[in-house]
Amino acid sequence: IISPTLTLYALTPLPLLAIAVFFMARMVHHRSDRLQQQYSTLTSRVQEALSGIRVLKAYTREEAEAEAFDEESREYRARNLDLAWIESAWRPSFLLLVGVSTVIVVWMGGRLVAEGAITIGNIAEYIIYINMMTWPVASLGFVITMIQRASASVLRLQKIMDRTPDIDDGPQTDPSIQTIEGAIRFRDVWYQYEDEDEPALRGVSFDLPADHTLAIVGRTGSGKSTLVRMIPRLLEPDVGTVEIDGHDLRTIPLKTLREGMGYVPQDVFLFSDTVANNIAFGDLDADRAAIRRAAAEADLAENVADFPDGFDTYVGERGITLSGGQKQRTSIARALIQDPRILIFDDALSAVDTATERNILHSLRQRQGGHTLVIVSHRLSAVQEADLILVMERGEVVQRGTHDELVAQEGLYADLHEKQLLEEEIQAL
Repeated sequence: IISPTLTLYALTPLPLLAIAVFFMARMVHHRSDRLQQQYSTLTSRVQEALSGIRVLKAYTREEAEAEAFDEESREYRARNLDLAWIESAWRPSFLLLVGVSTVIVVWMGGRLVAEGAITIGNIAEYIIYINMMTWPVASLGFVITMIQRASASVLRLQKIMDRTPDIDDGPQTDPSIQTIEGAIRFRDVWYQYEDEDEPALRGVSFDLPADHTLAIVGRTGSGKSTLVRMIPRLLEPDVGTVEIDGHDLRTIPLKTLREGMGYVPQDVFLFSDTVANNIAFGDLDADRAAIRRAAAEADLAENVADFPDGFDTYVGERGITLSGGQKQRTSIARALIQDPRILIFDDALSAVDTATERNILHSLRQRQGGHTLVIVSHRLSAVQEADLILVMERGEVVQRGTHDELVAQEGLYADLHEKQLLEEEIQAL
């Protein structure tokens, strides 16, 4: 060291540099997190608007939606500028501290030269060394900025990745169970959603042998969908047990359970891909022949033949280019291609006409003996040939039996049947 005293004075700004790094890093991280949150809000708004573009046009809400988008965009710009202001202060702040160090060297070095402790050449050396530090210090600011931006994004991802599933395999799981046959049993099942005051299911019990058909009917909000979501263990009962083949669902590995089921929900979701790939999502190893068979069973083949590129036609985001009935039938074909032991239709025929419904049910009956079928439907025509019909009201099974048995009884099923017969007669006029 040429001069310990001058070296000490030259490094005096370092503590200030450390403090600046600490506070600026915190500010960059905080503002980056706020920016990411607003970006998420903005992109969600755009995606929602594009998905519901037909509704927006139907209600002439284009201008209102554009104004809402502008407001979100202005907020995003404001947060971006806030972050840019902090980031722009990095380099000047660091260069200022380097300049302060140079001034200190010249000032203290001059005094030491006057005392004869060092030479003018030594001062020049110190200034050169300080200038050599300029680029590394500036780079440090750039790197810290990038790290803080990235860490804000990573933390948002970690919040998602670190979440544990509410329903998963546990200590009770028996890995030796590798297949299911399809017998379903509910034993006094109760369930209540967290934000509801009343139970969605109240003491539901029934037995369905394998390879039989169960139909569930009832008014809207009677608990039909909640009941069928218990079967693939999308929900777990608060009280009671659900069994498949005599095994409590909690003892069956989730992979085994769900691989043995085909579930068609009320709200159909299709990927922005081809018709073929949406169907084959149920079986990634399926060949084109299997895809065609599944489409035929779902009464979709004739529609696909009219598409511009057949099975290679892109359906758009969430299947926006398809009609409601076509989306439902594509989802049904996706379930059928798995050849599942248990097939669940949660009001999956609501958007198809009566003739199409009849064709699909005929295909399913031809499969009978190879799977257990569970159908939720508002149309009694879809459930008339079921082996067991459950009639639900406010979460309870108020009637059960076959179609003929229930029609002969006084009750909700007979009322629904009579109303639908009247509707059909009126439509026929």
